This record gives sequence, C-alpha cells and structure tokens, in this order.
Amino acid sequence: MAREREPAHPRDAIRSHREARLHERPDVRLTEGERPHLHAPNELLVARDDLPSLAQMLEELGATELDTTPGLEERLLRFEVPAGEDVQGAVTRLRARGTADALARVAPHHVLCGLPFVQGGPAGFPLAAKEVVDFSDGDGDGARVAVIDTGYTPKLHPWLDDRTRAAPDTLEATDVHPQNGWLDDESGHGTFIAGVVLQRAPSATIEIAKVLDTEGYGSELDVARAILDYADADIINLSLGCYSHDDQPPLAIAEALRHVSPTTVVVAAAGNDSTHRPLWPAAHKRVLAVAAVDDDLERASFSNFGWWVDAGARGVQVLSTFLEFDEAGHTRPIRGRKPQSFQRWARWSGTSFAAPKVAGEIAATMSRLGSKSAREAAAALFASHQGPVDREVGTVFDI
Repeated sequence: MAREREPAHPRDAIRSHREARLHERPDVRLTEGERPHLHAPNELLVARDDLPSLAQMLEELGATELDTTPGLEERLLRFEVPAGEDVQGAVTRLRARGTADALARVAPHHVLCGLPFVQGGPAGFPLAAKEVVDFSDGDGDGARVAVIDTGYTPKLHPWLDDRTRAAPDTLEATDVHPQNGWLDDESGHGTFIAGVVLQRAPSATIEIAKVLDTEGYGSELDVARAILDYADADIINLSLGCYSHDDQPPLAIAEALRHVSPTTVVVAAAGNDSTHRPLWPAAHKRVLAVAAVDDDLERASFSNFGWWVDAGARGVQVLSTFLEFDEAGHTRPIRGRKPQSFQRWARWSGTSFAAPKVAGEIAATMSRLGSKSAREAAAALFASHQGPVDREVGTVFDI
C-alpha cells in the first residue's frame, strides 16, 4: 500500500487545534514574541549560587520558595511570583543583578512537550494502521534504553511487555484532555516509541519514565528528575523538548545532564517546526539531536534543522506499536482530523519517531560490537557511516 510522503493532516489545522487547547490549560503558558516558549505560570528557577545577589529583589517581588526536584535542590531553587507578575520582565531584571562577567542564572520554569509542533505535538495525528511488525530476537541484548515520555500501556503487545519495565503509574490514559471521545493528542506516544526502539534492537530492555501527560506536556523539573533517575542507562531517549526564553539551555535540564554517566548516550528529537531555532534538550552539547528525513532521505518539510542537529533518520509515516481506541463516538469534530479505529498499530510522523530509531541502532551496535559503552557504540556507528551527510541535519542514517 502506498504511503504518503508527508503528514496527512494540514499544518494549519494542527496549529489551530493546539493553540485552542493551550488556551484551555491553566498549567501551561505560551509567551509569544521573538522567542515564543512554554512555561509554568508564575514560576521561576534560580541557581542557588546566585541567590545572595537576588534575595532582596525576590522578596520585593513577593516570590515564595517552592519545593524543587530531589537531586537538584543543592543547585536550583524554585519560586512562585504573584499572579499577574510579568515573569519574562522579572527574569530580565533579576539577571541584571549578576556580576560584570555573567548574568545571574534565572529563568522561567519551562514546559516541555513531545514534540513541539506549534509549541506542542508531533507533526501530525496518528493514523490507524493495518500493517504489523513481526518481532523476533536480534540485536540489542544487554542494552538498557530509557524512554522518558508519556508512559506505557501493557497487555497490548506481548513482545513489548517482555522487554519493557514500567511501573503501574506509568499507564497511558486515552481520553482525558479534554474528555470528548477523541484519543488525546499524544496518548500512546510512549508505547509507539518503545516499539520503534525494539524494531532496531529487539533484544534490548526498555525502561519507561512517565513525564508527559496525554497532550504531551510536562514540566522542566519533572523531565530533569527523570533524567537523573536514569542517568546510568546505556541510552536515554527524549522525544520531547522546548524552546527557551533566551534560546539558552533550560536551567534544570542542563543541570540534570551534568549528572548523566559519561558512557550514556542521550538522544533527543530535533522538533517539528521547520526552524533552525535551537530546541532543548536536543541542542545541548551533551545530546545527540535527531531530525526527520523522508523516504528519499531528504529533510522532511516539518523537521527542524541547523548547526545543532547531529543526525537524521526516517520520520514520515513510521509504523509502530500503539493503543486500542475507537474514535467513532466522538462528540465534537476536530478540524483536519478524521475518526480512527486504532487496533494496536499506527503510523505517525515526526522527529519524535526518528530519534528512537537512532537510539535503537546504537543499542543494536552495542551488542554487535560486544561493547559495554553506548558512547563507544555511537562513535563506531557514526564512523562506519557511508551514506549522505546533509548540511541541514548532519549524518543521515538509512533507517
């Protein structure tokens, strides 16, 4: 059956849908302007070392200290400012209290999503698939791949159940935000990604952390905590990201990445906004950023690109494991979206699904080489590459 080269849903339809949903969420704010980004309302993150120079101004702002992430509390503080306060303006004023050599380290508490298309979502909605993948034992034995995402739904794919470790509280919901008879925008995202990894490395072990809700949103601190929890995994897959207030690495994400084992490879999706603007954590030096290419190995029209992108892999209409859900009973239409009857398999487009292909290939390379270091395996994978190198997305893998 012929496959479409690009997502089946118009970009403007997805844009209007996502923007409408953002306006209905009390826990996420979209700050627009030259550098639009998502953040938690009225919250700031502050580097503890910079607190002495900021304490008076924080008090004048009426800021209240909140709990932060275990493992980061020695380096980062979290504050809530009064409702109505201009968070971006407060960040600018607080940063100016730094030294002559460096601004004070203050930032909004960013919200990440998986993966940004118009500040949230893959490059299209999932489409029910009749095709299936026949799994069998193969490469990846001994490799641990942490998938930090929306969670995992068991008892649908026995192969995945045998190779996936997920706590009961990682179960993916289906129709919550909002409850309207449609599958939520990113329900099944984690289950889909686990299947993509195992298609490349079917004998690897997948460890699931749930940090995103069914619309794909999660706080910077929650993602940072999960990175800390899986800092010793062989590979960490992050099919999520955010733009930042100043296009610099978000404070908590950057701090968490400092604690990742030197032998661990962190793989992240580059984003689906067709922009060269840095997306975090993909753009971080410690992370392998992956863009999406089409079947001709050309950059997919939706994929982000630029100097900070390291590699590309196919990310258009990817087939993988999914949920069971029938949208025939939807109560209100969504522009550009047709009801689907999902029967455990789907096709989906986005850099979200290119990244786990590279993560899985690194896991497979570990077992082929007998290497205990994913960093060594990744280096060998890139060194042996004989395919195209694209000026926009780097090394293009034919996977």
